Amino acid sequence: MRRVVVAVTALLVTLGGAVVVSYLLLFSAVADRAARAVPADTAIYLNAYLQPSAGQQMNLFDLVGRLRGFGDPATLEAKIDEIAGRLLGQAGIDYAADVRPWLGAQIAIAVAPGEAGSPPNELLLAAVKDSAAARTSVAHLFAPMKIAFKRETFRGHALMTSEATSYALLDGLLVVATTPERLRASIEADADVAPSLADSPAFVAAMREVASDHLASVYLDLPRAAGLPEARRLGGFGTATLALTAKADGLHLEGAARFAADGASDEARAAFSLGEHPSTLAGWMPRTTSAEVVLFGAAQSFEDLEASLAGNSAFAPAVDALNQLRAIAALGLGINVNRDLLPLFDAEAAVALRSLNADGFHGQILLRPSDAKAAKAALDRMHSGLADRGSRVTARQVAGTNVTSVAVPQIGTVAYALLDGVVVIGLDGADVAAALEAHEAGETLETDDRYSAPFELASGHAGNELWADIPSLVDALSGTFDPGSELRDILHQIGELATSATATDDRLEINGVLTVK
Repeated sequence: MRRVVVAVTALLVTLGGAVVVSYLLLFSAVADRAARAVPADTAIYLNAYLQPSAGQQMNLFDLVGRLRGFGDPATLEAKIDEIAGRLLGQAGIDYAADVRPWLGAQIAIAVAPGEAGSPPNELLLAAVKDSAAARTSVAHLFAPMKIAFKRETFRGHALMTSEATSYALLDGLLVVATTPERLRASIEADADVAPSLADSPAFVAAMREVASDHLASVYLDLPRAAGLPEARRLGGFGTATLALTAKADGLHLEGAARFAADGASDEARAAFSLGEHPSTLAGWMPRTTSAEVVLFGAAQSFEDLEASLAGNSAFAPAVDALNQLRAIAALGLGINVNRDLLPLFDAEAAVALRSLNADGFHGQILLRPSDAKAAKAALDRMHSGLADRGSRVTARQVAGTNVTSVAVPQIGTVAYALLDGVVVIGLDGADVAAALEAHEAGETLETDDRYSAPFELASGHAGNELWADIPSLVDALSGTFDPGSELRDILHQIGELATSATATDDRLEINGVLTVK
């Protein structure tokens, strides 16, 4: 009996070990080599793994395999190479000859704000699997640009520098910079002479908010990106992180942004708290809507942002431009932006797109302000101000509601209606009427599975949101955007994109999904 117990125990241990080893091999995260060569003062860091973990590859290949022309695993890599070659070929790059032989498993972009109004400092980092091939191919890539490079040596590395573009091959990594100074800063970070992004406690903490095993990620130092001092926060937020992962039901986006209420302004706290509630405005969008976005507390966020930038000399031109727009609106249109316009955006606001073509935008701007009576008074004041300055005002009844159209000389026409505390705005009366009729008939986006189903997959639906039906969005933009027949066919096989950003006690939780039919 003891032998049986020992044998069974040994078998279980062996099987358990095999499971652990298989998990580590198939689903373990890929190391972020590029972050070690990115200076710690970086504000934006985008990273993509071209060869992610085996687990992510399995899920990704399953999703891609559902697309027509990508179902055969034997030809999938060749198909991807063909598309990459065609896209890069438009930029004069021979992918097969000058990129594929040396390109490794990772590519990243890092951006840091410039000083005293100078352009941002940018880095492009690409993993190198064949250093010899890279030395030859990279020179070919830059040859058509006719750049007069200067060769120099810095900390044991050969640098090719110029005023516009500089690059160097490090250990397993190609680094391309916009300036020689930024390239040297990257080399010092990689050599541990100066702090790197990988050494930054803020970066490390932010990346813990998302799954370590992912296809791509984005890291944002929000105050630094806005040019604010390190001690300041932007709207109560410091850093934000997003990660893209492949799962059986689609590509998932997850992320978080920590919110410090004690360090935020009253306006920022008010805007954040509104993000706890689910959106209601999809109940006013026609089912023909192809994409929509909802924001909570847009007015408060705008006021907080303007106050944050007001003390920064680098943003003085933008602040001056906003003040000039206020003056133009008051004198030319009779609209007091702060008193009449911004309060309409103090709760829930949305844009619903049906189409965008040669004759302009078709859809609705939908607003549910916190004070419906004050909103009506503001609309009446703006109505009177525009009429007094020569605008032609007409009205008609739609579904029992008054729709007002205002034709502003040399600007265009805008129409609006107010019903049940919701302001519906369109560039013509027909768009406003479409929303009113859809709401009355119950034929709205809210009742459509295209809208509700992906949010269920995204594991959250409250606060700010973004939704799009990719095939119908491609068709809606056909008058202004032509992706080409092959890419259009691929996009028509994709389903819906749904993303929400929900406020919790101390952070904004971001969840999203992109489905494949």
